[in-house]
Amino acid sequence: MEKITVQVPATSANCGPGFDSLGLALELYNIFTFTPDETATVNKYTFSGFDAETLAKEDQSQNLVGQAMGAVFQKANTEPVYGLIHSETVIPPSRGLGSSSTAIVAGLLLANRLLSKPLTAHDLLVLANDIEGHPDNVAPALLGNLVCAVNHPNELLYTTVALPEELLFAVVVPEVSVSTEYARSVLPKMIAHKEAVANVSHATLFVTALLQHKLDYLRIALEDYLHVPYRKTLIPHCDEVFNAALKAGAYGATISGSGSTLIAYCPRSTAQTVANRMGDVFNTNNIPCRTYVLKADTMGARYV
Repeated sequence: MEKITVQVPATSANCGPGFDSLGLALELYNIFTFTPDETATVNKYTFSGFDAETLAKEDQSQNLVGQAMGAVFQKANTEPVYGLIHSETVIPPSRGLGSSSTAIVAGLLLANRLLSKPLTAHDLLVLANDIEGHPDNVAPALLGNLVCAVNHPNELLYTTVALPEELLFAVVVPEVSVSTEYARSVLPKMIAHKEAVANVSHATLFVTALLQHKLDYLRIALEDYLHVPYRKTLIPHCDEVFNAALKAGAYGATISGSGSTLIAYCPRSTAQTVANRMGDVFNTNNIPCRTYVLKADTMGARYV
């Protein structure tokens, strides 16, 4: 058996008001390679890129790529195949860009390639959702584009939306770690009915503005009351970065996932300037950061 390689895009979950339901794929990729070994009884792991040394020291029995591969073999009721899994991490981990979701989706695709009767994309997404616990990162990582997903008790429902080609994303990743667990712990257990209504209207406006190319509406549509007001307290100078993005020509800005990455939705003509100004805020305050100008990924995870 020959080695198998997949690349999986970064994702920006929540998209402002779409908490745990909206997510978009971005053209920044982690790459995973599986080399089967017929004599192996467990997987071995190697790493390169961001935090490679740290990842190598972790308990590999909890490795998400291996767990996802095992879930596919179990679902297909077939004997697992083991070997060497190499992860090349280009997406900054633990920063709200779906790095862990890339590992889950990669494991699903790697194992699925080894099946005589591969699982469907829907089957893979259900497995990914079971592992991750919510679909807003794994769905766009697998499918690409913007994904609207509902984790209903009876069924996982989802639709995809192609994003306007003129829309780019200015992304700034500060050297500030915000764990998903801690980011969820700061959220209130209840919110006012008025704020819930606002979020419904903003999420609806967000999707329809993209469909109708009314991108100026994004400034309002990206406003959120469920998570951003609470999570931005965990990210130094968050409001200042948002304001810098708007002044530089962004349509709107929000937190990517649970943070600490901040993302601005931009016209092509201002995207690089927006990214620079966002980064300037952190640099001025002696917080190292990385900036990117990214397109939306339209294909999702794929074999390479």
